[in-house]
Amino acid sequence: MSKFKDIDILQYIKLNYLSKNVIHEGKGKIVPFHGAHVELGENSKLIMHDGSLEIGTNKVKGSKGETLIRLRKDATWNVNGYCGLSYGVTVEVNSRAEFNTGYLTVNTNSTIVVNQKISMGNDVMIGRNTVIYDSDFHVLNGEKSSKEVTIGDHVWIATNVTVLKGVHIGGGSVIGAGTIVKENVPDHVIFGSKAEHVILSENADWER
Repeated sequence: MSKFKDIDILQYIKLNYLSKNVIHEGKGKIVPFHGAHVELGENSKLIMHDGSLEIGTNKVKGSKGETLIRLRKDATWNVNGYCGLSYGVTVEVNSRAEFNTGYLTVNTNSTIVVNQKISMGNDVMIGRNTVIYDSDFHVLNGEKSSKEVTIGDHVWIATNVTVLKGVHIGGGSVIGAGTIVKENVPDHVIFGSKAEHVILSENADWER
């Protein structure tokens, strides 16, 4: 964790001890660094288990970079493990939508918008400038469609990736830089923009 002086102490107290929208079901705490902005709508629930949620980490000294978290009315975010959001990240959970995360790290300027449901497993890493949506966010043929996105355990999503609605990314897989993911990804593959994909051993390991 960064130095104590980098934490927004007033917001830390407000979120962890005064907000009725933050529900503690474990020892995890919300740790907002300077530049973090958290908006919790009516009846929204930010449920903390044993891992902490760090918002706005890794900023260069003197930077004014912001990190934005918004849960709209009746939205739910289950923080089931440690979650580290670098500066510049945006997470929005829309009305009545559900976001579930295990151990998760998200790098600078990535965006996650949940319109229905997005679930991420344990040990998911997301690179810079990545976008994850579970909806078109517009009406097509008279219908605005959303489809759940699921991401398995031990998944590495590289930089400049777009993950679209209805996608399942299998455990142990790596998504290559610049890939648009619009189809399901099997377990233990390196998945890129080309048709062919490298199959990893089930016991393969990659360094953080």
